[in-house]
Amino acid sequence: MDRRTLLKIMGGIAALPALGKAIKGAGIKATKVAGKVLPKVQGMPEWFSPLVNKIMKEGTDITPKASRLEDYETIKKLEIPSETGKPEIITLTENKATGNITIESTSGGVADSPFEISYTPPKTDINIQTGEPVKYPGDFYVIENRPKPDYNSLGKVEFDYDTFDIDTAYSDLERLEKIGTGKIKDVKKMEQRAKGRKMVEDSPYEDIMDRSPGPPEPDIDYADGGVASFAYGGLTKTVPPVSGPDPQGVETLFKRRYN
Repeated sequence: MDRRTLLKIMGGIAALPALGKAIKGAGIKATKVAGKVLPKVQGMPEWFSPLVNKIMKEGTDITPKASRLEDYETIKKLEIPSETGKPEIITLTENKATGNITIESTSGGVADSPFEISYTPPKTDINIQTGEPVKYPGDFYVIENRPKPDYNSLGKVEFDYDTFDIDTAYSDLERLEKIGTGKIKDVKKMEQRAKGRKMVEDSPYEDIMDRSPGPPEPDIDYADGGVASFAYGGLTKTVPPVSGPDPQGVETLFKRRYN
C-alpha cells in the first residue's frame, strides 16, 4: 500500500460531510529544539528543519523491526492536543538509506482531511557509463485531497490525493510551522490557505477550473495573413484569378469589395 492510498483510508471521501469544520490552534506548544539542518531544496520552507528536529526529539518511536535494508526507517509520532479532545497525530518517517522524509498530519487539509509533506534531499550519483557525477536537486511537495471531475458521473466531482508545491497547497502548513518554531511568519499566507480550503469545500468546480490549463492558443502565422488568411476562413493575400462565376471575373469581385 502506497502513502497516497493510506491517506485516502485515513481521511478519504468519508471526511467530506464534515466540510467547513474549523481547525483550532489550541494545544500547540513549540520549544526551540537544536538539531541538524537539512540540505535546502527548492520549495522547502525554513521551518521544515526545526519541525523535523522537534518530532525526532519529542515524538514517540513507533519504528517496526526491519527485516530488509530498504526497510531501515525511523518513524516518530507526535501527538498535539486539541480542543476536541482528540489529539492531532503528526507522523514522521525518515528513510535512513535515502534521507527521504515524509510528515503526515491527520487533519488540516481540505474538509479537515489528512495531508502529507514530502522531502527528498539533493544527492550526487556517478554515471556508470561515463564515470561523471550526476547531480539531483532534490524535491519538496505537498500531497493533499482536492477535487477532480468524476468521469463516471457527468456533472459530479470526486476527491483524490494529488501533489502540489508549497505555494499552491491549501493544507494548513502554517500549523506545522507553529508546531516546529512556535510562530507563524506569514499570517497572510495562512489566511489565503484557509480561504482556499473554504473555496474548495463550497465550490469544488471553481478549484478544478483554476487548476485546469486553458485551451491552447492557435498557431497563427501572422506573416502569412494571420486570422484573415484563407486557412482561418478569411481572404487570402494571393492574387485572385482573372475568371470565375462572375462575368467580369473574380478579380472584379475583390475590387468591388475593397475599393
